[in-house]
Amino acid sequence: MSWFITLGVIAGLLAVDQRAGWQSLLAQPVFSAVLVGSILGEPWAALAVGVVLELIYLSIIPMRGVKTPDHIAAGVVGGGTTSLLLRGPGEPHIAFVCAVGLFVGLVAGELGARLALPMFGLQNRFLSSVEFSPDASGRRIARRVFLLHASSVGFIFAVEGLLVLALCAGGYYAGERFTGLMNGALVHGAMGWQSLLTAIGVASIIHLFWQHRLRNALAVCAVLVVILLWLV
Repeated sequence: MSWFITLGVIAGLLAVDQRAGWQSLLAQPVFSAVLVGSILGEPWAALAVGVVLELIYLSIIPMRGVKTPDHIAAGVVGGGTTSLLLRGPGEPHIAFVCAVGLFVGLVAGELGARLALPMFGLQNRFLSSVEFSPDASGRRIARRVFLLHASSVGFIFAVEGLLVLALCAGGYYAGERFTGLMNGALVHGAMGWQSLLTAIGVASIIHLFWQHRLRNALAVCAVLVVILLWLV
């Protein structure tokens, strides 16, 4: 349970950085998963999960009302589940455990976004309803703004931390049961996600840059890459 609390605290700090801080990109799965994996002692396995999550989410552009998954929950839960399963007893197959952690991370990203949306919507409605009296002194306004900002930061930390704590606990126990019961062809099939890594990356980049003005540049770059690889 202590590890779940630690992951919840990490997720809360990353949420504060993403929503009310410097937006240092540490909340992206490729970074958050490695951070979690380094703390739990399995950085390379967590990196494998984080890279795939990052490539998948790279194709989701947050515009025109698109509801994006919770990247923080995906990276922390996916990397944390993978690392905790590898720390368990026995000798689990690393590729299979990474596949399970990747699936758990994707589910956590979707659930996290749906569960956190009404909570942060409530916060936005509260902040938009705050009014300042024109007769208030500058010091009083500054104090009130500081209290609003501090309470917002605390709210963001608590919501994301508790959410990820619950998702980590559920994801770990589900992954532990799954890896303990499954074997044979299903294990080898789940390990096949590694062969799809290149295809996922290429598809995400094409989807991201497939715009009218960038199509020709993308095609030229693809041809140059093929030529360079052929020469090498």
